[in-house]
Amino acid sequence: MKKIALLWIALLAIAAFTSDALPLPDPLDLDLALALTPPSADHWLGTDELGRDLLSRTLAAAQSTLVVTAAATALNLGIGTLLGLAAGFFGGWIDAVVLFIVDLFWSVPFVVFAVLIVSVTGASTVSLIVTIGLINWVTAARVVRAEASRLRDLDFVRTARAFGFSTRDVLVREIGPNLLPTVAALTAFTAIEVLTLETGLAFLGLSLPAPSPTWGGLLAEGLDYLTSAWWIVAFTAALITLTLAALQILSRGMESTRLLDR
Repeated sequence: MKKIALLWIALLAIAAFTSDALPLPDPLDLDLALALTPPSADHWLGTDELGRDLLSRTLAAAQSTLVVTAAATALNLGIGTLLGLAAGFFGGWIDAVVLFIVDLFWSVPFVVFAVLIVSVTGASTVSLIVTIGLINWVTAARVVRAEASRLRDLDFVRTARAFGFSTRDVLVREIGPNLLPTVAALTAFTAIEVLTLETGLAFLGLSLPAPSPTWGGLLAEGLDYLTSAWWIVAFTAALITLTLAALQILSRGMESTRLLDR
């Protein structure tokens, strides 16, 4: 299943980032004469209410979604890993401060933070990446803190300290490599959260501004035509579901590997 999940993610990424080179209509081209055309040989996924080709729009939306998901995931994993590592390894007041910040962020729903920030800063690729990355790191921080705290008390770390290794060497040579399986397991899990949040913001109209297509935006547009043009929602929802399922499979597979390594 992991291979199938990886294959799906790879194929989606290849299709999304090469869509401009494929023989597809421009995702922004309007043709009212073709409005709400069902799937056919000329338009594999049909067209929307303005006659725009849904296959090209879905792939263009996938490109922006994958960019935001990958970049925001990297950002919040970076923040969460650094803070969690510092809290778990050093303990004391550093741990207390990090836990206070984590509890503060945890007390307010991520969506509320995201809606407020995007509403103020405006919707763009950069603002979405920064917003989601800065508010969605607490899970990574908690998990990494717990793992770093466990590793800190193991014999090989105590031995390294006894031999006079510096704090930097202990972190780089001993703690860091042993945290990699945990961070790998967190990557797919975090990507699920980021993708879900980005799609939700797009559905609310708080992602990339029109006419740039987004998966959430396509869902929102298709709701008005759910009975007469079911394909607008159906194919987009299927892509989102398959992508989330693939990430979930990868997350479980990495988590199982991490537990076996321990």
